[in-house]
Amino acid sequence: MSADEASEALAANAEQQPVEDVELEELRRVRRALSKMNQGIENMQHQMKYFNSNVSQTTQLLDLWVRVLSQTVHSQSFLLNEEWHGSSMDSARLNDLVQRDLRRQEEAERMAREAELRREHELAQAREQENKRAELARAAENAARQQQQQQQQQQPDRSRRGVLPGRRPPPGPAVRGRRGAGTRRGASSIPPGTSSRIRAPR
Repeated sequence: MSADEASEALAANAEQQPVEDVELEELRRVRRALSKMNQGIENMQHQMKYFNSNVSQTTQLLDLWVRVLSQTVHSQSFLLNEEWHGSSMDSARLNDLVQRDLRRQEEAERMAREAELRREHELAQAREQENKRAELARAAENAARQQQQQQQQQQPDRSRRGVLPGRRPPPGPAVRGRRGAGTRRGASSIPPGTSSRIRAPR
């Protein structure tokens, strides 16, 4: 390397050194600006938290104030009401209302129980009538069956009476035959040619 080249290199290095210093200084300034901005953002965050807590406290105070105003209006309405006679009368009236509601509830329960009892009684009567009808139907069926069995038993007995030999005939026809024979005998005792009429004396 010649002397000229060495001097040129030194001059270039001398020129590059201030440029690097300038860039480093600019980077430092940017860093300081960003740190200040970050600190400002953190301060703003703390301030927002404080503002939020103040807003919450204000809201609570407003709610309390609204309840106080509502209670004031309510108390004023009681004081201006001529029909209001104090808390004792209100408690007595409230007790009357409670007693009235209890009586209505008891009356409704009593009516419901009576209706349930009536329904159960009607169902019991209906079951009893149904059982009676069923018993009557069974009794009629049994009576009809017994009558049919008796008729079936009497029919073979009658057929046996008419078929078996050595038995006397029933008394009805014999009596009628005998009576007929007596009349025939009486008729044969009258001589022929004589009138059966009895002449009256003149």
